[in-house]
Amino acid sequence: MRTAKLGIPDKETFLDLAGLSRWLAEQLPREQPMAVFTHAYEGGHPDHDAAAFAVHTACQQLGAEHRPAISEMPLYHARYGHMVTNRFLPAHGRELTVGLAEAGRRRKRRMVDCFCTQRELLSRFELDPEHFRSAPIYDFRTPPHSGALMYEMFGWGISGPQWRRRAKEALAVLGLD
Repeated sequence: MRTAKLGIPDKETFLDLAGLSRWLAEQLPREQPMAVFTHAYEGGHPDHDAAAFAVHTACQQLGAEHRPAISEMPLYHARYGHMVTNRFLPAHGRELTVGLAEAGRRRKRRMVDCFCTQRELLSRFELDPEHFRSAPIYDFRTPPHSGALMYEMFGWGISGPQWRRRAKEALAVLGLD
């Protein structure tokens, strides 16, 4: 498995959505994946939403014969003013739930434990089971759900309208609006 470090500071990915999308669109033909796994567009963290945006728009830039399937996983979002973890927002299709064997749970626990700075947040997540689904087609110019987004509630100085304005601008730059 290969990794790439892009050098984008936390919570700043949305500032160059078009650049991130173009970079990913260059990588996908080299790797030729059958599927790409990404975050759901759920308003939990601006970087998670940016990852979803980049995957969807990078795949749109590829010809249909080279376009991988997009699968997604839930992380967290706000519902009625509270954080919801490991659950998709409703009404976007069928979900696949995968239970982990004991060895898989232990491995996931070790991985989660590596993120010392995120210990409090990660304590709210189940280790098992995993949830996936085929990604729906999103309109990143509209909110992922009604109500406050989780990152607005965290007080990070990033609003949903600000994030969506950047998405709209990036769609125009990419010729996908």
